Amino acid sequence: MPAILGRVPDAAASFSSSAVLPILHEACHQAGLNSSHAELLRLGENAIYRLAVDPVVVRIARSHDRLPRVERELCVARWLAAANVPAVRVIEDIEQPLLVDGHPVSFWQAVTGGDPTPTHADLARLIAAFHALPDCPCELPSFAPLQTSQTRLATTTGVDSDDRDFLRDRCADLNDQFQNLDFALPPGPIHGDAHTSNLLTDHGQVVLLDFEAVAVGPREWDLVPTAVARERFRLSEEHYREFAATYGFDVRTWPGYPVLREIRELTMTTWLMQNVAESAAVAAEFALRVASLRERDTRRVWTAF
Repeated sequence: MPAILGRVPDAAASFSSSAVLPILHEACHQAGLNSSHAELLRLGENAIYRLAVDPVVVRIARSHDRLPRVERELCVARWLAAANVPAVRVIEDIEQPLLVDGHPVSFWQAVTGGDPTPTHADLARLIAAFHALPDCPCELPSFAPLQTSQTRLATTTGVDSDDRDFLRDRCADLNDQFQNLDFALPPGPIHGDAHTSNLLTDHGQVVLLDFEAVAVGPREWDLVPTAVARERFRLSEEHYREFAATYGFDVRTWPGYPVLREIRELTMTTWLMQNVAESAAVAAEFALRVASLRERDTRRVWTAF
């Protein structure tokens, strides 16, 4: 096991674009990589950097308690590679994950980008392939769709207490409703965060990424993000229908869909909540999302971040 260099007790609270840079530099130093001029691709559950010198993507998790998720993500990626499912690949000649100042760090092969641009039909095809795989060798948790949101709400700072209390109450109510759902599809391994932002192109092939939310649960959950994209982010009905036809099931026709939709929207809102201090635009979008959830406004358009 890699050694823990040291822990920052409030690591999750100080997880920002500036705070993670020393972690990136130290992790790359340990791995024998050059972190100069690395580009921050995304800041959310992880800080994700693409190195400028080496064809490597570095993922830095928010805190030490994410370590089992990072280990699971690496295991799932290797499972998909063994099954020849198009997905991002682990860099195998680096012992990982590393732990740097209490943050799990993993290293991935960078993709080439370029054409074709990933589509929702590509997403449906890859999720169907994922769902069809037998015998996952990884230790997968049972799906708990509100657990991450509850953790975020328990540790968040800089958010209005009324908003936080409202979101906590919705978590509790939706968790009760989730327990009573009757699912149409057989359960099994699910991706957990299946949307087109988790697709990239590598050497002309669309590949799947981001496996830290993989769990054993209802397959309907992997279909909900695209339905939410239709409702909240202006995805066309034509593209949605192509997605549903490619997978072979329209989750909107299932009676439990409204519950999973609201759980998904609440999860997306608490994800954004973590970054309200990063910009005024993020704070404004978070306020809009909370207002639409509070008012049960299911038609208000959201902006993706």
